[in-house]
Amino acid sequence: MTWAIYDAPPFMIAEGADAESGIFDRIRNLLSHQLGDLPQAVLTAPFPRIVTALKAGADWCFIGGVKTPERETFAVFSKPVAMFYPLRVVINSADRARFEALQPLSLLLLMRDHPELQTSVLRNRSFGPQFDALQNAYPAANQHSDFLEAFRMLMNRRLDYLVEYSNIATYHARRLGKPDGLVLLPMTEVSEPVYARVMCARTAQGLAVVDRIDHVLDQERDTPAYRAIVEAWSAPADQAKIRAIYDSQFLTAR
Repeated sequence: MTWAIYDAPPFMIAEGADAESGIFDRIRNLLSHQLGDLPQAVLTAPFPRIVTALKAGADWCFIGGVKTPERETFAVFSKPVAMFYPLRVVINSADRARFEALQPLSLLLLMRDHPELQTSVLRNRSFGPQFDALQNAYPAANQHSDFLEAFRMLMNRRLDYLVEYSNIATYHARRLGKPDGLVLLPMTEVSEPVYARVMCARTAQGLAVVDRIDHVLDQERDTPAYRAIVEAWSAPADQAKIRAIYDSQFLTAR
């Protein structure tokens, strides 16, 4: 089997001092060890190519796939391996007072009533129906194609805020050498966790691999070591919320 990967910190980290320490990297290494009797390879490819290969029935698996009805026509999904959660309004720490004056902070009111505040969205990004509807109704003036680019603009005060997941923001602040340079603010809109899964081609081989992966996950996900992987790079202020979701929803989700 082939593990398909690409560079998407902090989930997959391809280079630098943190290489192979991403959340999905660590899960892949754990699963690879447990499936050691299977011949395995690792291949780097952009996500569209990964999807194309899975549609063609290639013997590939990708860690981090989000299950959708359309994708289930060509792929089989494991139980959740990690989560994208929670969603935050991310600001430069120098702007804390300005945004705290707007609390309780509503993303709807922020986007609708404060068009003077500059933000940016990742091209072709989805945060789920609720938040996508807001972005369609009040589109951002800017788009970016790289996480680091956007966080550098926020640090340099060329953007006023970003909407982003906690661990992505925390990682990029550290990567830019300013771990205290960002503040992550909760919003009144409640974001539901989005679960990441292992996604393999819907073939006999893919089904068999996912069945074995689910068995490993049943043994590993409730251990302190695995919980630490899922929490990696998250903001300390968000860890209690992540742990609550982990126990109440994540472990029982199918």
